[in-house]
Amino acid sequence: MKNLIFIYYLLFSFSIFSQDATPIKNGLIYDNGKIKVYSKTTETKYFDAKLLLKTPNRKIKPGANAFKYEVVDYRLREQTTGSENELLANSSKGQHIHFIVDNGPYQAKYDPNFEARLESGSHLVLAFLSRSFHESVKAKNAFVLKQYRVGVNSKRLVNLKKDPMLFYSRPKGTYSKDKKNQILLDFYLVNTELSKNGNKVKVTLDGNSFTVNKWQAYIIEGLEVGEHQIEITLIDTNGVAIPGPFNNSGIRIFTVE
Repeated sequence: MKNLIFIYYLLFSFSIFSQDATPIKNGLIYDNGKIKVYSKTTETKYFDAKLLLKTPNRKIKPGANAFKYEVVDYRLREQTTGSENELLANSSKGQHIHFIVDNGPYQAKYDPNFEARLESGSHLVLAFLSRSFHESVKAKNAFVLKQYRVGVNSKRLVNLKKDPMLFYSRPKGTYSKDKKNQILLDFYLVNTELSKNGNKVKVTLDGNSFTVNKWQAYIIEGLEVGEHQIEITLIDTNGVAIPGPFNNSGIRIFTVE
């Protein structure tokens, strides 16, 4: 009897270990019979990771400008721990910075110093640390958000310390159709939290809408070959869109082939 109990214990322990070794999906968020969306568990949180802006701080000129960041307790160009267990698109160049100007698609930056263009006008520039499989690091100090007023015809867009803000990140680009392949849904929040009784993010995927109430990454499965459309919006507890220049992503297009 003791031997039998011991065997059951080993089997149970192995099962738990196996699940922890490949932490991909968690709870089912949405299912329309074809498309499924799951909340994603994350293996490494990087709570101590920091991204610091060294220059430029405020004054920049129209056109190309040098951006210099400092990365602390995080390594760019390194494969994220556990990336071999993820069934997600993964950058062979490793961990990087997602650099977003206004509501545009992010630019992947693998070095902390680079040039980026800002035209005349008002701009919000968000930079945050990203894992090699493009999931954002949601630590307290893992991002830098700056507001730039370039030229004479510019104005303040937001209150950086108070206004709730949503920034779109993934999906992006082209994905290969594979029954093992999963597509990452991810976004970045500033000055707000999500909850069942508070603010949420409304997701519209190929005309199908659902809401998420936790700031984390999500997994999309079941998309057919072809072009797909996705849109995300920051909403309040009554389902009303929260004002902000980019709190609605607009329609983003990505492709499965």
